[in-house]
Amino acid sequence: MRRISGTTTEPLYGAEASRAIEQAALAGHPAHNLMARAGASVALLARAVAPHARSIWVACGPGNNGGDGLVAATHLHQAAQHSDIPLQVAVTLCATPDRLPADAAHALHLARAAGVRIQDTPPGSFDLAIDALLGIGHLRTPEGQLAAQLQQLQASTAPVLCVDLPSGLDADSGR
Repeated sequence: MRRISGTTTEPLYGAEASRAIEQAALAGHPAHNLMARAGASVALLARAVAPHARSIWVACGPGNNGGDGLVAATHLHQAAQHSDIPLQVAVTLCATPDRLPADAAHALHLARAAGVRIQDTPPGSFDLAIDALLGIGHLRTPEGQLAAQLQQLQASTAPVLCVDLPSGLDADSGR
């Protein structure tokens, strides 16, 4: 990790370059390692962005971005279990569990084993949301439950922490 100040510039990467960076990061590491690190980092950032949050909604999608969200939710849930601070972690999963990619399926298994409850609908209110619906690989227009949750995230007045990039944003064009 390194500190990023407000006075320096950082490069932006498109989808192809991002995939290459991920592949390089995966090389030589055990299975599920990159997702474990990403999810843990998202959880830490969530607590830094909203340290006083009492309710966090983690919206997870059908790919590895959703897996990152599940790992983050597991860390947040475990932190809440070992703290005097009352924190509710609500997790939604817009996916068929048996169709998840291997890493995301592993993250779902670990989340359930840790006692994370997956609910069908988002909470009525929340202090912070984590957008882990769609990552760099999703190019078509969201539909159904995924579209409804994305719309709820976009309409929220609470801060929204996006995993990788905001869901629905094209990494190459910015649209």
